[in-house]
Amino acid sequence: MTSSLPAAVFFDAYGTLIHFPADPSPFDYMADAVRRAGVDLPRERLDAALHAEMRYFKAHFAGVRTAEDFQRLKLDDARVYVEELGDTGPVRLDVAHMAAELHEAFATRVLPDALPAIDVVHAAGVRTAVLSNYSYLLPLVLDGLGLADRLDPVVFSAAVGAEKPDRRIFEAAAAAVDADVSDCVLIGDDLENDVAGGRGCGMPVVWIARDGSPAPPGVAMARDLADAARMALAPGWQSLSLSRPGVSGTGA
Repeated sequence: MTSSLPAAVFFDAYGTLIHFPADPSPFDYMADAVRRAGVDLPRERLDAALHAEMRYFKAHFAGVRTAEDFQRLKLDDARVYVEELGDTGPVRLDVAHMAAELHEAFATRVLPDALPAIDVVHAAGVRTAVLSNYSYLLPLVLDGLGLADRLDPVVFSAAVGAEKPDRRIFEAAAAAVDADVSDCVLIGDDLENDVAGGRGCGMPVVWIARDGSPAPPGVAMARDLADAARMALAPGWQSLSLSRPGVSGTGA
């Protein structure tokens, strides 16, 4: 039987709790990093090298399981970047240094409203967890950001073998807290993966729309993550985004 509070509040990861920096962009950051290292190259070559680095990372990050794996990937990734830059004149770029610069260029940040939202759920005595489409890097990323001890369990697609909106990952998340999907709430920023996925399996969902986008009919929406967390704990949470369009369940 459903209780007065959910068994757990699950947060999506990327775009909800965490995000890559937007300013400066990774391309601007790395162009400046190479200049700071004493190398003057056309922007076209710099951007092409970063595109090559990104392709390499995308092709290999799924194999990362440990911190050691991640460190090796970062060094290999930097070698690809340096090699793609080609002739840098009298200055030879250090691979380890460029690995650190690349890591900073793409460093994941905790979004400003994430910790207040986590605190809201913790204060209610409800389990605070993650449900995300992500690789095995996710636990390492959360640990590096100081979030790992505050989020349990961390359920992610690479480990489950299914991605949102597939109902299997929602069911795996509920099973991880020994509950039914209808007894948990998901907060996420993606209308297809999070909202439609939750609706498809009966998990209540709050859509976080920080950019001011209007909520589709029947979608429970919040502008701030802490407000979304309060909605997930308020009376009526069982019907969030699951009620018929035009019926209560959309927040301001």
